[in-house]
Amino acid sequence: MVALDAYLTVSEVAEFLETSERRVRTLLSEGRIEGFKDASDTWRIKSPLSIKPGTRGPDLHGYPTRKLQPRKLKIVKQGES
Repeated sequence: MVALDAYLTVSEVAEFLETSERRVRTLLSEGRIEGFKDASDTWRIKSPLSIKPGTRGPDLHGYPTRKLQPRKLKIVKQGES
């Protein structure tokens, strides 16, 4: 049995990709993001995140691919700007 810590939630992936939760669910149902629905009908997404490219848009073969990096958040203490 695999620990649930090895999986991400839809909201975590949406925040990471800077997109909506609905878009993440669409990518999951299209099979472009690997994941499954657990017994409580909640999507569980494999970590590390792997996204298959779509079929629309320009042909970018030969161009370097972009590795997704998590956003770096600036922490501001109360009273500071």
